[in-house]
Amino acid sequence: MATAKTAPTPGPKPDFLVVENHLKCQTGDGEVSLDLRISLEKLELFMNMEDIEPKALPRHILNDIVNAEDKARLEGLTDGVEAYKIIMEFAKAIGGRLGMGLGESVPSIASSESTERPSDTTSDTDSE
Repeated sequence: MATAKTAPTPGPKPDFLVVENHLKCQTGDGEVSLDLRISLEKLELFMNMEDIEPKALPRHILNDIVNAEDKARLEGLTDGVEAYKIIMEFAKAIGGRLGMGLGESVPSIASSESTERPSDTTSDTDSE
């Protein structure tokens, strides 16, 4: 007689997980999903955050970067510490989409010259 095989029990979900264009967050109030797609205007605000004091960053991100629906979800969470962590993780995820980490400068646009080897000289210094 064959015995029935049971699927392994999945482990706990990670606190934060990026799935396509959404940041999935596990909270005491259930899962919250934040849209990581932001408008060009909000992206420009995000890229100019270096002038904002670190303690003011979460409120700036919440008020000026996160969309209105997601902002309402975050403000409705029971635990403000969870909301704070989610806001900072949201910023990291946006930075990751840009290829930068939180607190890093926006990467410069690649120049036309390769940085893998020295540039070819434009003047003949050996002919003197």
